Amino acid sequence: MTKIDIRNKKILFLGYGGVAKCTWNYFAAYFKCDSRKVYIVDKCKWQIFGPNLQKVPKKNIIIANINSNNFNDLLKKIGLKEGDLIIDLTFSSDTYYFIQTCFLEGLNYMNTSIEDDNDSFFGTSIDLQQKIVKEIYENCKKKTKIRSNILTEFGQNPGLIQHYIFYSLNKLNKMKHGNSTADDYSKETMLKVVDDYQIGTIYCSEIDNLVKQNESATSMPLDKIYNTWSVGGMLSEALDKTELVHGLGNNYVQPTIPKREIDKKKTELLPKNKDQGYEVFFLRHTGMHNNLNSICPVLDSQGKIKFVNYEGKLIHHGEMFEMANYFGKKSPFMTYVYKVNKYADQSIKQFYIDNPSSNEEDLSLWVMSDCNSFEVFNNIGKKKGDRMVGHDSIGCTIYCGKKSVERIFWCGSILSDTDQNVDANFTPTIVQVAAGVLSGLSYIMEEKHKGHGLYDPTELDTNYILQKATPLLGKFFFTEIPKTLFTGKLDYKKTA
Repeated sequence: MTKIDIRNKKILFLGYGGVAKCTWNYFAAYFKCDSRKVYIVDKCKWQIFGPNLQKVPKKNIIIANINSNNFNDLLKKIGLKEGDLIIDLTFSSDTYYFIQTCFLEGLNYMNTSIEDDNDSFFGTSIDLQQKIVKEIYENCKKKTKIRSNILTEFGQNPGLIQHYIFYSLNKLNKMKHGNSTADDYSKETMLKVVDDYQIGTIYCSEIDNLVKQNESATSMPLDKIYNTWSVGGMLSEALDKTELVHGLGNNYVQPTIPKREIDKKKTELLPKNKDQGYEVFFLRHTGMHNNLNSICPVLDSQGKIKFVNYEGKLIHHGEMFEMANYFGKKSPFMTYVYKVNKYADQSIKQFYIDNPSSNEEDLSLWVMSDCNSFEVFNNIGKKKGDRMVGHDSIGCTIYCGKKSVERIFWCGSILSDTDQNVDANFTPTIVQVAAGVLSGLSYIMEEKHKGHGLYDPTELDTNYILQKATPLLGKFFFTEIPKTLFTGKLDYKKTA
């Protein structure tokens, strides 16, 4: 892999949780950089650990909660200048202000989610958040010449998942022409494939199958909230009311959601844009209580691929709204159907057992205010019985048909702890996210893309992104799933 030379740039990691640790661990495989110019900032002192951290000077590690009040002071203290890079892997920070400042100062910037801390009601609409970022960009262009690149919402999903969809549609287009045609990722072709194959529904399907290596050797204390990638990020999505989207001109097979489950009042508060071609609406319940059936491949006990039907939670994610904006009126119904890691699920349930009078806001406040209230799984310094093993299956499940499901396709990554490029210190889920961060970061830091401005994930070259990401994706493939293997229905289900 050709490394990008950024030795002349200072690099700031905002947040040093699980994703940042893993990203820095693999950083040297993607970039030539000067570790003396790397800076790390996190509000939790206990988060500052992990492999290769000794390469970063101790004076470059800062414990602080960064927001709009002290962001400029931080940049001045570190001495960031035009062309330098900020990798924002925080949760619920002042994202809008960070983005605006980086445009005005000519700093390169990327993040894996928007989740601006200043959002209140409208912050729970990811579709609106994406529109706000675009407004900030347009306003900045009026004030200054754009001299840097900013990429928002690029990890595994959102981020790589959009390119799994594009890769799938390109494969379907080639299949239609007997595999004799060249790659064609033009928007015109992508939209045509939706009609050619009658694609009515696309689920971002994930099954998190990570477990402790020896569950009988030690029990998991349920005195905190666990997750395999980000606790704060998961809760911000899972404890919001589910936000869904579909194109107004797509009449192919889609799930049935009873009208009584739609939150009409909240939906009506969203700004209306008659020209966008797609409809955004909210469900009455939070993501943890909304479910749909999906199907995707996993690994059996012998490590062979098999297809499983499962029920997953409807967690809203940025990819579905960006893809809806891309497809417009032809947009399929899209949502994220997530089978949460079992320890994450158990720990959230235990919180409500221990605190029966608490609500979602209480849980979020606890995690936000107490660094000891949560843990993202890793294997750094862990004893054998406490190590996390298993695999994570993440991809897009594409349902085709006019009135009923006629064909099903899947594309994505199944990454196991035994795969060659999975560092023993990290879990497959974290490595998959880091693959997105590093591939997206590589694209915007290419010299030929200098000064482009705001990048949406869909604007990046799919072949480039996948070439950079697949070394960290284990089994990456596209396949058709026989429809007879799908035993579920595309119907909504509410759980307690």
